[in-house]
Amino acid sequence: MAMALRCLRQLPPLFHNSLSGLVRPPLQVPLRHTALMLNGCRQCVVHQTILTRHLATKKAKAKGKGQTQARVNINAALVEDIISLGEVNGEMKAVMEALKEEFGKNLNIRTSPGTLDHITVTTNDGKFPLNQLGQISLKSPQLILVNMASFPESTAAAIKAIRESGMNLNPEVDGIIIRVPVPKVTREHRESLAKLAKQLTNKGKDSLRKVRSNAVNQVKKAKSTVSEDTIKLVEKQIQQMTDDTAAEMDKLLAGKTKELLG
Repeated sequence: MAMALRCLRQLPPLFHNSLSGLVRPPLQVPLRHTALMLNGCRQCVVHQTILTRHLATKKAKAKGKGQTQARVNINAALVEDIISLGEVNGEMKAVMEALKEEFGKNLNIRTSPGTLDHITVTTNDGKFPLNQLGQISLKSPQLILVNMASFPESTAAAIKAIRESGMNLNPEVDGIIIRVPVPKVTREHRESLAKLAKQLTNKGKDSLRKVRSNAVNQVKKAKSTVSEDTIKLVEKQIQQMTDDTAAEMDKLLAGKTKELLG
């Protein structure tokens, strides 16, 4: 009897513990431990992977918002049957180098004998650089001399070329010597050179666009043998090369403008 009573006294605590287990909130388990708790349940691992990728994608999109698109880097050897990206790149670099040369020839504010080297003289025998027809020397910062003793018959043609060079020069003749007064570098002249720099850059970009257009047209000819995705990828690579070169031109222009205007 006493034993039965002791058993009855044990019932309320047991009953209470059972109820508390029913109402107790579920244990909060971090997602990364879910697969371990479920003893390697494949379905749980799959759901976890999908959720992880979803979160990563959202995070990547949020991070990339407002940023430039990912750059393309095609292996040129893999698309050489479509187009030679190396040749296209070479043509674009040639346009860039031509612009640098134009800047060096036409945008100098310091006088030197080489200032007139690039001027092309048209003679009866063809076209020649001025420095091949005459000996150019610097008499003073404001005066350049061109000795035409080796080709005196080309003196008139040389004078015409200097006047039409776009450098605002007015040469004078003294026998076989051409005297070229150099205008003083005024603020107005500097601004004029800065405008010329802009014009030369725009001209260079026109040439760059022609290179791009020719390359894209060549790529489109391969549409019958290559997938559309491949065509788009190559076109994107060409556009990227064009944008990079144009950015170099803008950087060159900004540097020259600062040099000219101070």
